[in-house]
Amino acid sequence: MQLHNEDVVTLILKYLSGELTAEEQQQLDLWANASEANRLLVEEFKDEARIREELLRILDTRGRLWEKIQAQTSLPAKRIRTTKHFWYAAAIAGILITCSIGYYRYRQAAQPYISSPNPKKLLTDIPAPAGTRAYFTLSNGKRIYVDSIQTGAGIHTGKAVAQKLGEDNIVYQGSATTQPEPATITVPRGSRPLRITLPDGSGLTINVASTVTFMVPFSSKERHVTISGEAFFDVAPSTRPFIVKTTKGQQIVVLGTAFNIKSYEDEATTKATLVTGKIQISQNSTGTMKTLTAGQQAIATDSKVQVEEDADLDAALAWKQQQFQFRNEELKSILQQLARWYDVDVMYEGTIPPRFFTISISRDKSLAAILHVMELNGIRFRLEGKRLTVLP
Repeated sequence: MQLHNEDVVTLILKYLSGELTAEEQQQLDLWANASEANRLLVEEFKDEARIREELLRILDTRGRLWEKIQAQTSLPAKRIRTTKHFWYAAAIAGILITCSIGYYRYRQAAQPYISSPNPKKLLTDIPAPAGTRAYFTLSNGKRIYVDSIQTGAGIHTGKAVAQKLGEDNIVYQGSATTQPEPATITVPRGSRPLRITLPDGSGLTINVASTVTFMVPFSSKERHVTISGEAFFDVAPSTRPFIVKTTKGQQIVVLGTAFNIKSYEDEATTKATLVTGKIQISQNSTGTMKTLTAGQQAIATDSKVQVEEDADLDAALAWKQQQFQFRNEELKSILQQLARWYDVDVMYEGTIPPRFFTISISRDKSLAAILHVMELNGIRFRLEGKRLTVLP
């Protein structure tokens, strides 16, 4: 599938009028993210002043433009002149149909979108994880795998007592002693998430390639959890502070709230996204501290903590709904997440230039189904066993 200028005009006009189907939205997103030039071009359409300026220039040189606009919008000329969409339609047609080549050269950007007409089929495929591969690690290093425990059975990790209520649902019921003992739970690559009810009644959902450690029971003064990876917390209200520490040196303090924490060792940032309540996040190495309110996201590095006022909650929590949701995300970041979910090792053959994609797809799909979306945009892959190679 190759999008010509007229195809892009039609998609953008339908986007502005709210008439895009899901399939058409995906086509437009693929085209916009195929190159920096495409993305910048689409951004121009959001600037009404820029579009008006372009239209005035077009009207001076293109007397036949009106017929093109009417053909694309199927609206009477009189109505077009009195609506805001007229300005968008005229500028889109002018920029894409008469000025696209000059625009790309002016931007000095990458080549425009060229789809692979016949993407090479992968010789093998990897299905989505069918169940949990989570396990407890005991103090002596021994592992107890959740799928080896019958539903309803008790789980004894030292003197701590938990119960398996479902395939992916563990509830801590207390301890045979008042002396706190550590409990460590890992959800490895290639596993479905695991839900945990902590000793204080707080809810915890652990994403793939993540490990959490906490004390059972919690102390009488504070509730501590350490995490490497990603998890969602629904903290039970208490006078005891709930403290989450990442293995990368950040700390989050709450009393009662719901938030997502993403802190993978192989990523440069830690992201804390707040759904309800209020939290404090600090960077131990610098002493920097920020307070978040509902709807905000903190992005922490080794040297600073930055707060995004209007967080994309849907994207941050998509994994809890069994969705991949990538919004203008770089190819290597996407493959990093796919590697965790499908338990594959990603290799790069030659130099792969930065490419950005907007994709929303179920995590229940096979690996090949997701790679196919990017293959349509000219990315080539080779999958051999558990090794995925990106080809130049």
